[in-house]
Amino acid sequence: MYTYAKLIDDINYLKKCGVEVSTIGKSELGQDIPYIHIGDYSKKQIIVIGAIHARENITALLVMKQAYELALEPSDFDGDVYFIPMLNPDGAILIEGNWDNFNTEKIDRAIEINNGSLDFSLWKANINGVDLNNNFDARFGQGRGQVHYPAPQGYMGEFAFCQKETENLMHFSLKVQPSLTISYHAKGREIYWEFSQKGERRNRDAKIARAAAKHLGYLRVDGDLGSSGGYKDWCIDTLKIPALTIEIIDDKHQHPLTNDLLDEDWEVNRGLIKRLKALI
Repeated sequence: MYTYAKLIDDINYLKKCGVEVSTIGKSELGQDIPYIHIGDYSKKQIIVIGAIHARENITALLVMKQAYELALEPSDFDGDVYFIPMLNPDGAILIEGNWDNFNTEKIDRAIEINNGSLDFSLWKANINGVDLNNNFDARFGQGRGQVHYPAPQGYMGEFAFCQKETENLMHFSLKVQPSLTISYHAKGREIYWEFSQKGERRNRDAKIARAAAKHLGYLRVDGDLGSSGGYKDWCIDTLKIPALTIEIIDDKHQHPLTNDLLDEDWEVNRGLIKRLKALI
């Protein structure tokens, strides 16, 4: 399992190597949400995000590996990228079972939401039982499969951006003004890219999605399939930019996912950022 503690160790190592690292803000439990910046602010910027869902922390490992690749071998990279490996550190704490030093009331409430179980291995939400990828202001509350009460997955929250994680990412994105965002999830080896864009914007975004699908060998899924409230959806709808949700790991595997499953997906995801930055 790629833990939050391991993430912080990797962040500190990159900092010692002279790489720019900081945070987009704090989580609901007050944990830092770190980012790694590669580039010189002179190029169109990309934001890459992992571990929006707690049980998908294998995506945090992938995003960190991408950051390492560009940070420590940057000579042939001509771009500007912000990597946010773990948007949901509180969810990581839950699935790790490492919560002794955190807000007891919030932990007890999460256990209650989890039907009294201490096994959070299938949990997707943040500490408050809000599914962060349903909490963005893009057809908020209209998504297929969403629920209207705190739950391990699917709850959109009381209102858009009501959680610190999504609020901080919204403000960070508005500040950075990216030209492309990539959100990694697991599993299925699929690429989602549509959210009712039309005309030239749709043609532009389809071109990027096709390039990603060709590079990765994943299925490009057309249509939004009833999506709402996701980071991809908000980026397309509000920022008017291309945004991809990329599902890694073969669908034959079951959650919880182990790190060894990443090997094949890492090999195909290597170089993806370089490939796509030329198209924006």
